[in-house]
Amino acid sequence: MPVLIGCVFVPWLLFAATFWLRSFEFRRDSESSANVLCYCLLIPVLAFAWMTHNMAGSADSRPMAFLTATSLLAWILAFFGGDWNYQSFMRPFYDISNLNTYPNVDPSRYVGTQLMDAAMIQFSKGSMLRLEKSMGFKNEEVYCVAPIVSGASSNQTTYDFWAVGVNCCSGHTPDFKCGEYSNPSARWGLRLMDESRRDMFRLAVKQAEAAYNLNAPNPVLMYWLSDPTAEVNAYQDDGNSYFFMFLFAYFSAQFVLVVCATGIYANK
Repeated sequence: MPVLIGCVFVPWLLFAATFWLRSFEFRRDSESSANVLCYCLLIPVLAFAWMTHNMAGSADSRPMAFLTATSLLAWILAFFGGDWNYQSFMRPFYDISNLNTYPNVDPSRYVGTQLMDAAMIQFSKGSMLRLEKSMGFKNEEVYCVAPIVSGASSNQTTYDFWAVGVNCCSGHTPDFKCGEYSNPSARWGLRLMDESRRDMFRLAVKQAEAAYNLNAPNPVLMYWLSDPTAEVNAYQDDGNSYFFMFLFAYFSAQFVLVVCATGIYANK
């Protein structure tokens, strides 16, 4: 019985520790230390493998071999699963939380270089999207952009603030339908944190500059929203939810594997 309990809980605890190190604050504060600790968690797996080798041919070698294999599997799944959770949810949350929030910004009076550390910008009352000057750039997906303008200024000369979205325009006509484009109360911009898509959006901005004779020397790319705080908190909530969901899923899978292995060994 103690052997069976160990076969259930040891790989699961290894999975939980590795997933946590790869997902949350410790990695944000010191990624190198988190990685070192992750690799240190392989030491028990190596110890199990050594014990399995020494027990070769004995009755205890099978449970130990099972423990070794499932512990290694748990570490590998948690290492890559935790990285996915960090890159998809927790890193955007941490990055946005470390930047500034600017209220009441008139897009006709500011340029992008003045707000380079902005995570969230509340634009001045009356600010809107110039949908008729939107543009789409297609590279497998369609990268859509639309300039954010001041409602009080009809002679705006610089367009450094752009609403963005993926696959929410045709790319052939100015039909931007991304985010809360139709919500009259939307005046917030949430900074795009996905570096892999930034270059494509900038190409879309360059295309809009050429098509509409606009000037956007330092474009700031943002999602157009009415409540960016809820969106930011959703990153954290999703990261925590996936952590606990994967813990439960792995425990269930490990329990089933132990039950199946016990039945197989009992019939031999």
